[in-house]
Amino acid sequence: MAHTVSDVLQHYKLAWRLRLPFVKTHVIFNILMASIFAPLMALTVFVALKLSGKPALADFDIAVFLLSPVGLLAGVTMAGLFIVLLVLDVSLMMAVALRDHQAKSHDLWDGVSLVLPRLPAVFGVGVQLALRVLVMAVPFLAIAGAAFVYWLTEHDINYYLSQHPPEFRQAVMVIGGALAALIVLLIWRSLGWVLSVPLVVFDGLSPRAAIRESQQRMQGRRVQFLGKLVIWAAMGGVISLLLLAAVGMLLQLGLEFMPFGLRGVAVFLLLSTGVWALLNLFLTAFTTGALAVSFMEEADWPRSGVQKAARMPRVLLIMCVMLALGVSVLGGLGVAGVMAVDSTRPVAVIAHRGAAGARPENTMASVLKAIEDQTDWVEIDVQETRDGAVVVIHDSDFMKVAGNPLKIWDATLTDLEKIDIGSWYDPAYAAERTPLLKDILLAAKDKAGVVIELKYYGHDEMLEQRVVDIVEETGMQDQVKIMSLKYDAVQKMRTLRPDWTIGLLASASLGNMWKLDADFLAVNSATISTRLVRSSQEVGKKVYVWTVNDALSMSGMLSFGVDGLITDEPALARQVLADRRTLSGVERLVLGLAGRIGLDLPERDDSES
Repeated sequence: MAHTVSDVLQHYKLAWRLRLPFVKTHVIFNILMASIFAPLMALTVFVALKLSGKPALADFDIAVFLLSPVGLLAGVTMAGLFIVLLVLDVSLMMAVALRDHQAKSHDLWDGVSLVLPRLPAVFGVGVQLALRVLVMAVPFLAIAGAAFVYWLTEHDINYYLSQHPPEFRQAVMVIGGALAALIVLLIWRSLGWVLSVPLVVFDGLSPRAAIRESQQRMQGRRVQFLGKLVIWAAMGGVISLLLLAAVGMLLQLGLEFMPFGLRGVAVFLLLSTGVWALLNLFLTAFTTGALAVSFMEEADWPRSGVQKAARMPRVLLIMCVMLALGVSVLGGLGVAGVMAVDSTRPVAVIAHRGAAGARPENTMASVLKAIEDQTDWVEIDVQETRDGAVVVIHDSDFMKVAGNPLKIWDATLTDLEKIDIGSWYDPAYAAERTPLLKDILLAAKDKAGVVIELKYYGHDEMLEQRVVDIVEETGMQDQVKIMSLKYDAVQKMRTLRPDWTIGLLASASLGNMWKLDADFLAVNSATISTRLVRSSQEVGKKVYVWTVNDALSMSGMLSFGVDGLITDEPALARQVLADRRTLSGVERLVLGLAGRIGLDLPERDDSES
């Protein structure tokens, strides 16, 4: 053990000596990633989607696509590119360390000139490893899938997630055990593959031969190398934690005692962001460099890299510098974009299942509370009962809200009158019953719009047509929006009522969502991006984001320029919007930067601005 610790310490010492070339190499890696690999991945997705005949895919459609021949090929290609990205940074640093070990010299382009010519072979390694991982994972995923079907499909999944019944715990144990076993197997097999990239890059072996040779060389050495990796990670973690904590404390103290006004705070935060970015750049380069040295030590420092590789053309250096400047300009434009977001533009408050943070969800009480809180829109979920009624409920059954296993498609209106859907939230709402879509529309008419999400659990009959009939019966055509997770349902509604506002709901996406035939997009807050928002708005599509329930998250989403906040807390959203209207562009920038780098803003008098 002491010998292993000593070895890793020596690796970190060498990484410290080579810190400058390692940092330069890490910068080159980031440039290559932005200029080559990101476009390659985007091109792979673009070609795959072209072959699928759709401009974008969302949620369940992604899974279906990945199981198709084209999707499987695209998935393996993406996995291969991802593995290349995982190993490219450390490969470039391995080349720098090798040049230093053999020639006691190092150059800015050592890593690039040695590694880039072998990138196709490295990609070959990535594809082969991705296929091996896929084959290994199949039986474990099959066990996990069988456990899910056996224990977690009798009732709606939200019941299991919220109540954690015994069958949920049993499923977690089996699924967790299967996934844990898979992880252990992957780690063990990966330890046999660790020399594949050095053998491909520096010894010129083919991908298949390199993997085979790596497995042979690592026989009897896996446990020892695993120990080195654990110690490397522990040392790197401690170094990073201490340094980042110290710098973070200094920045926070500087912010607390700054005598400047708000614009001074903005400048300080911009500088702090730069310091934070540079520190992260250095730490990543330093720790990755130590890992590269560990790999080269394990590979016995290949001798084939002795001959000095040709320098890269000067024009490539110029191109890289120009690209770096371009990235900096884009970053500056991004900051300017945050400041330029018009705080006076209309942003819709959309009450998620009514005011679900203050009342039981999808009840008349939650809808009335949302209207009281001055929401612009009330978002509800609708399904069909056995007797053809359209009712407002999210889950496929009543287990979460009433402990009743009755499925919506098996229920009648008489059944629903007996089911209390409010007591789970608070006994004060014991009188709440599953509302009809018609009743919700009438309650909201001329007070708030209604966003109707069409829910599908495989038992719908005429949901789209029945919703159309009810909306028109209540005269709410101009006060509703329709949306669904299923793009087919969006298209069907478009056929039925082409002049209605119809949108696509998405928790995950692949491709250019704004090219789909939808009037608006309702996206998961975790997937929001400036590109998505701006591209959608440029073609006339609004972007709503869900589900944001705290002030900082709401403010962050507003900085992206979204058109609406879907939230359980409509009153809070209304307050955040009102507060942001009083802020200048600089103040919004300060708020956003402080949140991004984790600093707490001290309270300041208005006179300081």
